[in-house]
Amino acid sequence: MKLQLTRPQSALVELGILFLPGIPALIWLWTPLSGTEWNTPVQAAVYVYLIAGALFIGLRRWNWNQLGLNRQGIGFALACGAVVILGRLIVLLATSIPLSFQFATLDRIIGETVYYFLLVGLCEELVFRGLMYRALDEWRGTRWAIWGSSLGFGLFHLGHGDPTIVVAVFIGALFAAIRWRTGGIVGLIVVHALYDLSVVAIVPDLGMDYLIGQVQIHSWFLVAIGYAMMIGTGIYLWKAPLQKQFM
Repeated sequence: MKLQLTRPQSALVELGILFLPGIPALIWLWTPLSGTEWNTPVQAAVYVYLIAGALFIGLRRWNWNQLGLNRQGIGFALACGAVVILGRLIVLLATSIPLSFQFATLDRIIGETVYYFLLVGLCEELVFRGLMYRALDEWRGTRWAIWGSSLGFGLFHLGHGDPTIVVAVFIGALFAAIRWRTGGIVGLIVVHALYDLSVVAIVPDLGMDYLIGQVQIHSWFLVAIGYAMMIGTGIYLWKAPLQKQFM
């Protein structure tokens, strides 16, 4: 008996195949490359590969608009993203993490901006809130689309440690809820890039062992405000009545 896959099922299978090279890469490639001059070029090549693959898989089944590459809800996404980014910065200010501006030269400012907007933000939003979200939504509905794409986003950050995976799932759920509210990912691409840049630009690369073992809280009040802003955004996205302009 021949197995017949639906359009979203076949898209998800192909997306899984797209990620298969990541398994040996995670085991044998990332560790020796970490901290070397080859790290950034290889990561950039991976993002280009994923962008090309996601477009190839997605555009064979859906159009640009259906994948979220449209102008819908850009302002709404930016507003929600600004609250989340500000909330996280408030939490950072309440800790003992030494904050300082990391981009010393104009070349690095331009390079990091291009990298996070045109590669990181575009790739991860296209793959998870564009293609994966669309396929899961068409196959199983909105809840599956939100939580399935969020889990996939968390697993994508598997090599960064358990705390990072948990944070990635939470942020993925927030971004997926914005995708549900707006029907677009262009605003999310900008928010995603700014979310990463806002930390890369001010937090030195201290390593996960330092962050877990040595960071102290200076103000629990600020921590509570910061997390309230982030969690409150999620509650608003989930519970507020849908507006016509965001449907």
